[in-house]
Amino acid sequence: MIRRLVRYGLPAVYAVLWVGGIGVHCLGLAPDEARLGAPAFLLTAAAIVLAHAPGARTWLLAVGVAGFLVELLGSHSGLPFGSYSYSGALQPQLAGVPLLMSCAWIVLIAYVKSFETAMSSAGWVRVAAGAAMMVAIDLVIEPVAAGPLSYWSWRASGAYYGVPWQNFAGWFLTSAAMLATGRNQRITSGQVHNVGLSIVVFFGLIGACQGRWAALIVAAGLAVLHAALTRRLRLAGPRSGASRPAATL
Repeated sequence: MIRRLVRYGLPAVYAVLWVGGIGVHCLGLAPDEARLGAPAFLLTAAAIVLAHAPGARTWLLAVGVAGFLVELLGSHSGLPFGSYSYSGALQPQLAGVPLLMSCAWIVLIAYVKSFETAMSSAGWVRVAAGAAMMVAIDLVIEPVAAGPLSYWSWRASGAYYGVPWQNFAGWFLTSAAMLATGRNQRITSGQVHNVGLSIVVFFGLIGACQGRWAALIVAAGLAVLHAALTRRLRLAGPRSGASRPAATL
């Protein structure tokens, strides 16, 4: 029963939340319900990732805790991302930081990590490539999350839809540190790939609906990269550590 719930129930709930979120934000329907759906969306995504990465589960949970602590430091000190603060859109919160930010870090780090063996043969080059991919993902998320969704706001406006460049430097360093701690971890599930890609597409589409075209362009580029890395994993087969090829959405 539990296995069926994980295999079929969680993806079904996630799909409904995904489609509903796109509809709400692109058609301007029921914004209050959208705020209730956002925590469920992130929590379900993280649950799917953790269920399909059993060997790396402890590490990913540690990533979630570290991600929350970095967000706590960042929102109160301005380091390493720049000066920002969260609104009340994402609940529950602890010391002004949504607890579900842990879920976001888990999902995105797991997604990038799942492609690690397709990026490079050298360990530290993989870490840098993964951190760069995380920055690209944030280029999709930031214009939407800090813009029309109003999850957080920047105290000093930056050149990229109001986001300061320090944020992306902070994302690179933080992501690199997290990926470096998991150099011996392996994530090979196609479900992790799909959830990660769906997050990118989700924010890219909402960005397009809200006139944040750069978000859509970067999301499209990441989708192409996703397809290329998936193909490389498939061609590499067992040597890449992939137990099964990842399906694209």
